[in-house]
Amino acid sequence: MTAGVPDFFGQLLEADSEIALPTLEIDLPQKSGPLHKVEYVIEFVGQRSVLAGAAAQLLAPDWYQALGHPQVFAMRPADLHWQRLTPAIDGSYDSLALSWPLLGPKGAITQASAKHLLDLAEQFGPYIQRRSMAMPVPREIDAYVRVLKQTKENLDIGFEISVMSSKASFSEKDLWIECARLGLTFSPVGSFDWRTPSHAFPLFSVTPIGETDAFSLANVQRGVSHVGVTLGFSVPLCAAPLQAAEGAFYTADHIARQLGGRILDDSDREVTEAIKQDLYASIRQAVGLFAQVGMMTGSAETEALFAA
Repeated sequence: MTAGVPDFFGQLLEADSEIALPTLEIDLPQKSGPLHKVEYVIEFVGQRSVLAGAAAQLLAPDWYQALGHPQVFAMRPADLHWQRLTPAIDGSYDSLALSWPLLGPKGAITQASAKHLLDLAEQFGPYIQRRSMAMPVPREIDAYVRVLKQTKENLDIGFEISVMSSKASFSEKDLWIECARLGLTFSPVGSFDWRTPSHAFPLFSVTPIGETDAFSLANVQRGVSHVGVTLGFSVPLCAAPLQAAEGAFYTADHIARQLGGRILDDSDREVTEAIKQDLYASIRQAVGLFAQVGMMTGSAETEALFAA
């Protein structure tokens, strides 16, 4: 948390080592190449090495646009992991692949569109003396997409609790001070986040309830108050859901104790120890469901599927 201007707060905004949340180092498997569980992948297979200059033609406007702007990956002989293809023309590659999200911002890939992309890849294959192999094959795409849509619908699970003021409202200035003391980071979208250095998405976020859902220094200057705050996260996008829930409860307890408030669940029930344990059980169940479909929360696959 960057130290704030004392004129705004009467003190520096900084973490208090006595109460601040710890920094979690979470070791998630990193994937740099195609994500077969959530993407349509076409790999160019064969025995011959692919000259870098020939592979780079996939990035030329004619091919790249015709192929629908895929992600393009390659591996040189000395590489242990896939790398993004660059326009470099020196050297050669052992492996070359294209990928597209099965459920993308522009809609789902269909059997027809998958077949069209494979046909185009097969036209490119002779230039590099390789054949094209699609995964899954186009005739299986529609069924695969149906299952993926159902998985996304069933597992789009969130965690949310709130702290409602017992004195009509919280001063935003006071909320900034307490969030900073807890070591939370102010984000560009106006939330206070508990983050881990190794992951793009926060473990949980704190946002205001009231006339705005974002914190800002302008609000502090204007003396804005909020009836409460929400603490939450997306289970699929969270690298450590159980630890995130623990951190959220700890933060809620601190805010309620320091500023005077009641902690409620997403059904507006006051959180008791029994309700807290039920919420932990729900998160454990959700993590188990992801394991059943071969995914991990916070992984590259879940980011591709749930953050799109």
